[in-house]
Amino acid sequence: MNSKWTDLAFKILSILVIPLLLWGVRLEVSKAVMNEKIEKLEFEVQATKANTNTLGRVEEKLNATNKRLDEIRADLHSSLPPL
Repeated sequence: MNSKWTDLAFKILSILVIPLLLWGVRLEVSKAVMNEKIEKLEFEVQATKANTNTLGRVEEKLNATNKRLDEIRADLHSSLPPL
């Protein structure tokens, strides 16, 4: 009688092994995909930071150029005879 229950328990546990293996494989695949996405996003963040720094420098240069153009415009207006 004890061997009958042991045999039944073994069969049930054997049936549960396949879904558990499939679940484990699916988790590993999901983890690998997430790690790849994380690496891609980290790369994009670094690229965005680099672009932000470049845009900041360009903005500074444009502001300096605008100031210089305003100075040139003021000099031109002051050097022209009145109408």
